[in-house]
This record gives sequence, structure tokens and C-alpha cells, in this order.
Amino acid sequence: MSEKHKKEKELKSFRAFQQNCLECPRSSPTQPAPPAPDIFFTECGLGIEITEYLLAQGKDGSRPKQHEIVHQRITDAAQAIFESKFNHLLQVSVSWTIFTICPSTREEKIISRVIAEMVESKIHQGIKIGTAEAAEFSEPLVHKYGVCLSLYLLSGKGFSCWSSMACFSFPEEAVRIQETLNSKEQKTHIYRKKCQSLWLLITSDRSLFSSSFTLEPDLFNKPFKTSFDRVFLLDEPQNSVYEFNTNRN
Repeated sequence: MSEKHKKEKELKSFRAFQQNCLECPRSSPTQPAPPAPDIFFTECGLGIEITEYLLAQGKDGSRPKQHEIVHQRITDAAQAIFESKFNHLLQVSVSWTIFTICPSTREEKIISRVIAEMVESKIHQGIKIGTAEAAEFSEPLVHKYGVCLSLYLLSGKGFSCWSSMACFSFPEEAVRIQETLNSKEQKTHIYRKKCQSLWLLITSDRSLFSSSFTLEPDLFNKPFKTSFDRVFLLDEPQNSVYEFNTNRN
């Protein structure tokens, strides 16, 4: 993601937060260059750092997010290939059983083509409800990533649905939130040189399974250890705002 796109995405999330949090200043903030929080209100000295709520977020980003995006892109490309030749109404689910590495751009194109060909083969066999395990494919890349699929031939008119299945194991929300806070801790002392008050805004995007947030019982009774003055979570796209209790380090 380019720095310009990152700034645009952060500003969009902030605007949603601002509209749904009455305690957030109503004025227009600046987006200062690093090292500084992502959002800054000059008139009150408030800085707001924005971070994504992602599973396994590390130095190089979130591996689950990378897999989700690439797998869905492959599935979308397979649908486009199939629908360039046929107009069957289908529900196709593609699953992946091997997550050691993510397909390269070259591999994406091959896997998309092979998935489309397998769906075409099933339809030509007169199969209306069926599956294809990785062993049924001859393409080595399908075996490398453990690609499987299921399909349903639907009746009537409408739009087909081709989806990629995401399967991850999640820790408790409290653990994920504290890990998110810990990952942002090292820069708080730098931000405080410019800010009178410092907030953290965590953004959860439900379009990604690896970024989903669940309201667990007693989550808001637990104090989280952090150097931020206040910690919020924006649950997108509904744009619900939640605030967590903090225990200042």
C-alpha cells in the first residue's frame, strides 16, 4: 500500500470515528509526517494514532490478511475466466489447507485458470452439487497450496457467488487488544513530545475475517495496560465505536 493510499484510508476511518464519537473534536485535523501520530489537532494538542485490528500483525504486516486478499483475488479471477465463456448461475467456494507461503503473482494466474477449468469440467459432467479435493487436480500448485472447491449449480436468474474460505484460529479478544496496544507502545514517548493528549484508534474491518471483532462478555470491564490516554475501536462498516478501560503505564 502506498503512503498516499494509507493516508487516505486512515482519514476515512478517522472521519467515521469522528462522526460517531461525540468527545472527538469537530474541527479538521492535520496528518503530520512521521514521527508523529496519524491525526493531530493543533488547537488542543490531541494526537490520534490509528492501527488496524489484524490477526498476527507483525513487522511485515499480517500474514492472514495477505492470504485472505490473495486467495480472494485468485477466486475472483477464476470466476472472471469461467464467466467469459459460460453464464451458469453458480455458488463456488474455494478453500485452502496449506498456509506456509502465499502464492506469487505468477502462481495466482495459474491457479485461477485451473480452478476455472475444474468448475467447467464438473459442469460438463452434469454435476449440480459437487466437490473437488486437491488430489483431483493435476496442477502441482494446487497440491502446493492445498486448494479444494465445492460448487452448486443454481436455477433461475441472478448473480453467481464465488468466495474464498478463510479459516484462522483466534485468541480471546482481550489478548488481541493487549497485543495491539503492545505493538504501538514503543512510539508513544515520541508522540508525547508533540501531544498534550494521545489516543489510539483501532479499526476493525469486517470484510476481512482476520480483522473481525467480537463483543465478548466483560471485555469492557478489563483494564488494558497502555501509555495511551484513551483507546477506542471502530467496528467497520457499521462504524460502531467502543472505548476500552486503560491502566496507564
